[in-house]
Amino acid sequence: MAVQSVPELTDEYLVQAVLDGDRDLFGLLVERYKRGIASFIGASVRQPSDVADLTQETFLRGFAHLGTFNPDLGRFSTWLYHIARNVVRTFLGRSLRRPTVAELGEEQTLENTLADLSHEADPAGGVLRAEAEAEVRAALAELPERTRTILALRFYDNLDYQTIATTMGLSLGNVKTLIHRGKLALAHKLREREATARGTSATGTLRALGGFGELQLV
Repeated sequence: MAVQSVPELTDEYLVQAVLDGDRDLFGLLVERYKRGIASFIGASVRQPSDVADLTQETFLRGFAHLGTFNPDLGRFSTWLYHIARNVVRTFLGRSLRRPTVAELGEEQTLENTLADLSHEADPAGGVLRAEAEAEVRAALAELPERTRTILALRFYDNLDYQTIATTMGLSLGNVKTLIHRGKLALAHKLREREATARGTSATGTLRALGGFGELQLV
């Protein structure tokens, strides 16, 4: 295979290469999507150890059924997130769990959708950001499964509305409506948490998050 930089290798190219026998290239797909898949799963599953196991299961299933991926029917990312969604549903149904507060692991951050509030950029802001992430995760985990899933796909993984619609088996209009209602519900949950939080308001949390990407809840 000719040497190419990783960004130039499309998902479709890598999938075909793996199917043609270069199985090691599946590792590039894992690296490309492991953070997004873990964040997506973490929006519904409480324990970090379970998130890690289910993320691994998602990629194992993806590898085992890679031959069923059809690029003419959609993108690889959509196909993979659909697998992750089914993995989570099976897990929650089997364990009879209901998602509560998700514990943030090192790999489960909002760094891809938030403003730069690192310690290097702003030491005080870095602390606020960590606290704000936990607040949003906790509030998000209290929303209904479908709403939580759609918001996770949109704001943690930056998927466009049409991809979310395909992944969830919904119409584009339904996705737009659910995202709008989900943002309002998330704002309400944050304000409910404000009532019991010590000295932290929902407004302060959202400002620390830089508005949660395109979410403007205050």
